[in-house]
Amino acid sequence: MSTFKTSLRILAAHRLYILIYLVLMSVGAVFVGTGSGNATDAGVTQVTADVAVIDRDDSAVSRALAEYVGSVGNTQPLEDTKQALQDATAKDRIQYILIIPADFGEELQAAAQDGTQPPTVETVVSYRSYMGSLMNVRTNSYLNQVYDYLRALDTDATGTQSAEQAVEQAVTLAKDSMRGGSAARLVTQDALPLPESLKLYTLFSLFPLTAFCVVAIAVLMAALNRPPVHSRVSSAPVTGRSRGLGLLGACLLIGLVAWLWFFCLGTAVFAADRIVDAAPRLGVIGLALAAYTLNGVAVGFLVGQLRLGENAANAIAVIGGMAFSVLAGAWAPLDMLPDAVIAVARLTPGYWATQATGGAFNASSTSAQVLMPLLGYCGICALFAIAIGAVGLGAGRSRARTAV
Repeated sequence: MSTFKTSLRILAAHRLYILIYLVLMSVGAVFVGTGSGNATDAGVTQVTADVAVIDRDDSAVSRALAEYVGSVGNTQPLEDTKQALQDATAKDRIQYILIIPADFGEELQAAAQDGTQPPTVETVVSYRSYMGSLMNVRTNSYLNQVYDYLRALDTDATGTQSAEQAVEQAVTLAKDSMRGGSAARLVTQDALPLPESLKLYTLFSLFPLTAFCVVAIAVLMAALNRPPVHSRVSSAPVTGRSRGLGLLGACLLIGLVAWLWFFCLGTAVFAADRIVDAAPRLGVIGLALAAYTLNGVAVGFLVGQLRLGENAANAIAVIGGMAFSVLAGAWAPLDMLPDAVIAVARLTPGYWATQATGGAFNASSTSAQVLMPLLGYCGICALFAIAIGAVGLGAGRSRARTAV
């Protein structure tokens, strides 16, 4: 117990590390999460574009095509001059410009009768927005409908008048066909989705969790190993086992404080309204963070056993925490990294922690079949901590034997 109390006093004397790595970095994580947008389940918004149609054909087909484009877009006036076209495109005033060339209607009818490739229209699509490209897809879909109906209608033996009637019928059928779509709607999940802001906060927290645990424990053990402190602790009437348990309790307390701080802060800020409904998935996220925190404790214990100085501990905490975060995919998707890096990432604890948290966020239900594999990922992450801690114990024992 004396070692545990001494450890707490040493930690209290180094409160600057607590302020920087625990408080300030957690505030940064909150800002990162707050700055992200969250998708809503209110519905699907139908987007439209500003369009303009220049009809140089003035046929039944071109007029019908212009009417259709105007019905799905916001029609804007535009002169049929080169200067007007350039201004509208350069200023991004109109996202989609459709130019119907002369004789387009006749060529389309002839192509439908002969079964050849239909003529094309000229388009100007804004590169600054996807809405122009979407309008182009709709226009081509409408033209394909008109072409298919013209081919289906028999106009060989009916003369010019019947051909005009066939065109009117084809454009009418195409218009009705394009209106026959169903309204889009969101498919809701069985489980209430967790906010994207909490996910970003959790991923960003991996770095300060590691950094704080490594620095705090390394500084603690460095202070305990100083000759005056070491002599005083060793002279206390307690067994070596009791001193070891006291030091272990202090290390675990550091990890517990860090985990509670980050997990409770993120849950309270970003998911306070879903604690009850999403409790199982929040539990998986908390367990993944706890397993990852144990790795920070184990690394700090290893650094302390190696008796490195504060500067070395800070460097290892920052660089190691950043490396673990990158390999975990916390700062950039792993899909963007080379295959060799992804293979290496599987050998780090952060990878399995992010697999568990990502699975919890993407889970459509809270059934045991969905959550049990995620708990397995947490277990793998904790095994890394056990391995690193064992290395630390081995290094400490080897150093003690050397000292004797």
